[in-house]
Amino acid sequence: MSTHTQGPTCDESATDRNGPGGPDAGFKVFRKLNAPALRVLAGAKGRIDERALAVFPGATLEERLVRELASRRALPLKEVFESFEFHARVRRDLRVPVVVDLCCGHGLTGLLFAVYERVVEQVLLCDVRLPASHAAVLEAVCSVAPWVREKIRYRELPLKRLAGCLPQGAALAAVHACGVRSDLCIDLALGCRGPVGLMPCCYEGTARRAPTGLRESLGVALAADVDRTYRLEAAGFCVRWTAIPRAITPVNRVLLAVPRP
Repeated sequence: MSTHTQGPTCDESATDRNGPGGPDAGFKVFRKLNAPALRVLAGAKGRIDERALAVFPGATLEERLVRELASRRALPLKEVFESFEFHARVRRDLRVPVVVDLCCGHGLTGLLFAVYERVVEQVLLCDVRLPASHAAVLEAVCSVAPWVREKIRYRELPLKRLAGCLPQGAALAAVHACGVRSDLCIDLALGCRGPVGLMPCCYEGTARRAPTGLRESLGVALAADVDRTYRLEAAGFCVRWTAIPRAITPVNRVLLAVPRP
C-alpha cells in the first residue's frame, strides 16, 4: 500500500477569522449555482426532485448523477451539493488507493471518490449503521458509473472501534462528523498516517484543550478548529483551511491535513 507524500500548499488566505464557518466560496462543480437566482436551491432541505431535472439538463457526469438521484428522490438537494463541493475541495489531496468515508450516512461523499478517482481502488463507508437512503443513493450512482460497485466496502462500527482497522496511508473524509466525532476522526488519521479532510459541525464538547483566552475571544467553534490544526501540525501534518459555499450550509469550514513527506 503506497502512502500519500504530496503536501498541499498551505494557503494563509484560506483561514477564516470571522465566525463559526469558513469564508464564503463560489461553487466549483455546479457553477450555475453561483447565479443569485439559483443559489437558493443549494440549501434546500427538501428531497432532490424535478427542480434538479430542470436546472441540470446537460450530459456531463455530474449532471447525469444529479438527475439519477432526483429520479429516486434519494436525498435533500443540500446534501447532494454538500458532497459534491466537499469532494471538489479535498479530492487532490485525498486521492490514494483506499479512501474511508467516516460517519458517512448516505455515503455519497465516499461514492464520489469511487466515481471520479482512477487511483482509488477501494472506498470504505463507515458508520454505526447505514441509513435506508444509502441503497437508493448507491443504485443511482451505479446506474451512471457501474465501476463504482466493485470498489465499495462497508464497516458498520462506531468510530472508537475503527482504530487499528484502517489501512496505513488510507485517506479519511468526514462531512459534518458532529462534535467530538471530528476529533475521533483526527485520532484515526494520526493512527493510519493518511491525509484527512474534515468539515466539522455542532462543536458541542469541543475545544476543551484550547486555551481559555482563545475560547473567549474566538468562540468555541473557531477555537476548536485552531486547536485541531495545531494538534495535526505537531503530529507532522501540513494543514490548510478552505470552505464550501455558505449557500449550502453556514457551518462550511473544511480542514485538510496531509502528512509531511
